[in-house]
Amino acid sequence: MCACSDQLLKTDSTFILSSVTTSLIINADDFGFSTGITDGIIAAHRHGILTSTTLMTNMPDAPRAIALARENPDLGVGIHLGLTQGRPLAPDLRSLVDEQGNFCRSLPTLLAKVSLSRRARYEVQKEWTAQIEFAFDHKLIPTHLDSHKHIHHWPPLAEIAIALSRYYNIRFIRCAREIPIPGYKTTPAYTILARMAARLQPKILAAGCCTTDWFFGLSATGNMSIQTWHSLLHHLPPGTGEVMVHPGNPVALTRQDTRLLVERSLEQDALVDAAVKAQCTILGVKLIHYGNCEGAAKHSLTNVE
Repeated sequence: MCACSDQLLKTDSTFILSSVTTSLIINADDFGFSTGITDGIIAAHRHGILTSTTLMTNMPDAPRAIALARENPDLGVGIHLGLTQGRPLAPDLRSLVDEQGNFCRSLPTLLAKVSLSRRARYEVQKEWTAQIEFAFDHKLIPTHLDSHKHIHHWPPLAEIAIALSRYYNIRFIRCAREIPIPGYKTTPAYTILARMAARLQPKILAAGCCTTDWFFGLSATGNMSIQTWHSLLHHLPPGTGEVMVHPGNPVALTRQDTRLLVERSLEQDALVDAAVKAQCTILGVKLIHYGNCEGAAKHSLTNVE
């Protein structure tokens, strides 16, 4: 189940998750980032195991991405909240942009600003509101929220994300509590993120929102290969989990645009691999998206009046 809290059963001195089956949300970040990434995500859904994606509503290909999502109603679509890529949707932002009006690309600079400046936090709320409103204006009801570079885990930004989740009744928020699998060691930066995720999870639940029982993808970002998938599928815990992936065609992109280029092609190939798909079936993994988690509010690409 996609739980609003971890549900535990006690047997003697051992605690186990109450669900003994595994439901898997396979989410592609960066929908709408570029035409190549958008098309790769759609192909990974149509021909592979991808079930979910998150839309960067402030990026140039976002309108076309929504149109393609309408043609693929089984693809869950959430919002990939951003502050470090592209241009803002909200007007009159001063603290979050450079002289050209683009978002500042430096993550440490952003986190310092939102930690120290009330004005910056106000502008974040204003911009993230605009990014969510963009989806509703285009008749898309988001299934969940996550963020570019996982910035919604940073405590001042977590408060804003949770408040917006509640206001817009977007019940699910990603919480990147990484599970370990053999052969994948996390970096110091991701260790810090995992600690922030551990603090975020109870805040999500206390606010009446929901998240998954577990998450994987940090330590294998850019390397969700066929081999990684086989290893992961044989070490899945019970409950409902999210696996983060970054498929796509990196055509016309450079390392200045994104650090993931050929890595996106590698991840896309794995998602459509016949052996990976067969393994999911053999192991009885249930492929879902946030919008059809048990207990989820109804989400769809339908007209919003």
